[in-house]
Amino acid sequence: MISQRYRTLFIKLPIGMLMLSILISCFGEPEFPLEPEIEFAWIENSNTEATQDDVYLAIKFRDGDGDLGLGQMDTVGPYAPYEEDKLPEDTVKNKYHNNYFVTVLRKENDGVYRPVVFEANQDFNGRFPMLNNSDRERPLEGELRYGIVLYYDGTFESPLLKGDSVKFNIHIADRALNESNIITTEGVEIGSPKSKDDPNTPPPGGD
Repeated sequence: MISQRYRTLFIKLPIGMLMLSILISCFGEPEFPLEPEIEFAWIENSNTEATQDDVYLAIKFRDGDGDLGLGQMDTVGPYAPYEEDKLPEDTVKNKYHNNYFVTVLRKENDGVYRPVVFEANQDFNGRFPMLNNSDRERPLEGELRYGIVLYYDGTFESPLLKGDSVKFNIHIADRALNESNIITTEGVEIGSPKSKDDPNTPPPGGD
C-alpha cells in the first residue's frame, strides 16, 4: 500500500520567500543507501509582479533509513542556528540548521555559470519538516518541491537583471548530517515565464 503526504512550508526572508512543498511516497521496503540521493525533476518560473520571479524547483529523493527532515524543536545541538563551540565574537552560522541548500548560478559572458553573491551574503537555504512520522527506520522515496522569490533590476539591491540566465545547485542533508549529491537544474531566464511542461524546455545541462 502506498501512503502519501503533502505539506507546504513558508519561510520569509529579506530578499524573498521560500516555499517548500513535499510529496512523499512510501513503498514496500526497497533498499536504498543510508545517505540521501537526489536527482533533478523539473523547474518552473512564474512572473507574478514587475521585477519579481517565483521560481519552483523539484527534485526526486531516495533515502535508506528515512531520517529526513527537521522538526520545529530541532534548534539546538547539531541543528542550532550557530556553531555552539564558538566565542560570541566568533559567531559562525551552522550550516546544518538547514537541510535544503541552494546556490544561484548566473551565466556570465564567457558562457560559464558562476555563483551569484547577494547583498549581506543572503542565501536561499531552508528547512523541510520530518518526512518519516513512523516509530521506525524505513526507506523513503519521493519528490521535494521548493520555491524561491528572485528579485531583479535593483529591487532589494538584487544583483540579478532581467534577461539573466540562471541555474541552481541543490543538495540536502539528513538528520545524521549526511549530505546528498549535488545536482544542477536546467536554466531559466530572469523575467521570462517557463512552465515545467514547456515542450521547448532544454534537456538537463542545457541553457
